Amino acid sequence: MAYAGGASEFGVRPVAMGRRGMVASANPLATQAGLRILAAGGNAVDAVVATAVAVTVVEPYFSGAGGIGVAVLSLPNGETRTLSFMGRSPKAARPALFTTETQDLGPLAPMVPGIVAGWARLHEEYGDLPLAQILEPAIELAERGTPVTQFDYVRTATSLERLTPFADAARTYLKEGQPYEPGEVLRQPGLAATLRTLAAEGLLSFYRGKIGEAIGKYFATHGGLITADDLREYPESVRWEAPVTARYRGYEVRTTPPPSSAVQVLQTLRILEAFDVDDLDPLGPDYLALAAEAIRLARLDAAAHVADPLFVDVPIEWMLSDERIEQLRKEVRRRLKPARARASHASDRGRTGARGRPKVAAARIRRARPAPERSTTHLAAADASGLAINITQTLGSAYGSGIVIGDTGIAMNNGHHWATLIPGDAKVIAPDKRRESPASPTHTFRVDEGAGRPTHSFGIDPLGPAHATRGSRLAFLVGTPGSYSIPQTTAQVIVGLIDFGRNIQDAIAAPRFRWKDDVGDPLPPKELLLEARFAPAVRKALAARGYKVSLLEDWSMRVGGAQGIVFREDGWMMGGADPRRNGYAMGW
Repeated sequence: MAYAGGASEFGVRPVAMGRRGMVASANPLATQAGLRILAAGGNAVDAVVATAVAVTVVEPYFSGAGGIGVAVLSLPNGETRTLSFMGRSPKAARPALFTTETQDLGPLAPMVPGIVAGWARLHEEYGDLPLAQILEPAIELAERGTPVTQFDYVRTATSLERLTPFADAARTYLKEGQPYEPGEVLRQPGLAATLRTLAAEGLLSFYRGKIGEAIGKYFATHGGLITADDLREYPESVRWEAPVTARYRGYEVRTTPPPSSAVQVLQTLRILEAFDVDDLDPLGPDYLALAAEAIRLARLDAAAHVADPLFVDVPIEWMLSDERIEQLRKEVRRRLKPARARASHASDRGRTGARGRPKVAAARIRRARPAPERSTTHLAAADASGLAINITQTLGSAYGSGIVIGDTGIAMNNGHHWATLIPGDAKVIAPDKRRESPASPTHTFRVDEGAGRPTHSFGIDPLGPAHATRGSRLAFLVGTPGSYSIPQTTAQVIVGLIDFGRNIQDAIAAPRFRWKDDVGDPLPPKELLLEARFAPAVRKALAARGYKVSLLEDWSMRVGGAQGIVFREDGWMMGGADPRRNGYAMGW
């Protein structure tokens, strides 16, 4: 599929193009902040930090300075490093102190925030421009305010019950107790002042300066667990780690190690590699059933084994071993055979029926029930040197814990919502423990070495035969928010790029599906959620195979909000961003 300069398969928007750099985020104002830094001479890390801070201003419901996150960084020499700043439970945390309600909302819900320490580590080691310059776009957005979009309005309107119990949060984000209307300007002077302090005193003053002292004092006063000592000690726990990797059709996919459950993406791809995916209709029931079964089995493996490796043994090598992958492939084949048999039997009955009359198999397809919104965002940046990075950062649920620290504008995460209160469970709350997270930013490298070239190359061959050395050059990076749909969406976008030859924007815009498998949903998942853009015949075919099918909106946030960048051999970069949110990619 040759890139023709415009949106093609799904006709939503064109691919963004750039030679000097590329930025993609969930909000055009945040993307512009990163592009501004690139234009000022900054590198990809400078741009991504500027974007990451700016997006906390323009999307306060999705991420904030009191949040957590994870990053994947690839250097021009082909090395990839990962950085987890997923926070951790305070030293005073014990399961007996929590209820399911206080895990989610209020002063007990937050983990020690890691996001600012992550930004600090990235900038200190790889940034070029002064910190004050990098933070200035976000400071301007907070001081002068940003126009509220319809998307912003809906996010806040559906989260009022998370904000109104807390005076500081209500004062920060609401106007006389109600959301700002579309077109009105939301100003955040408290956050602007906090960012100015960080610009003057350094990002780590969030943990060891007067900001950290204010956070510790707030929780001491309001019955929380985070102390000034927890904050002071946290930055030393943020360390670089090697990625978890797997091969897929001539590519090497690199992503984040535990406590991220991104290994689910790698398992899904390895399972699918045994099947002729590119012979299937990418919007048809055969592909959807195959991908859904691979995703479900990988999801169950991740749920069973992934937690904080500082507390439990996570058998990553076994999960990605040939032996385990072949077991999962056999299970996929087993599950698909009876489904096809049921579909065939239903089709036969439809032709003959009782007394010779046509009979159609019943297929009950319903609209999916509303679900609580999760509060996560994804962003990416790259420059002409080959430096590239993407970050998934989050508050957890919408507006996190509902806690805003006084007049600082710092919204706090609700990381404990993703832990358990079950004694002996791998994910049980414990002091200094990190939460398991489905965040799965990935970087994918072209690997020839006799592996065989894929049929498609995302609209144009991004690397070409001159880069046949293993890991010699980055092919593309992709990531998404979306809670436990994250690994599912990431795998679907990667398959769209590699197997179906879509360009990056179409790979993101294509209709997606997911299992209903969020916190509180039963496992193994039984309900398959499809965006309503899948054809009625496809939905009916899946239902006839025995799937419980529920329909989402045409463009649903429940299947994420992906951003991605593809790297061409000629030096051009192609960027894509998800229209399911306010996503926007811009090239420089």
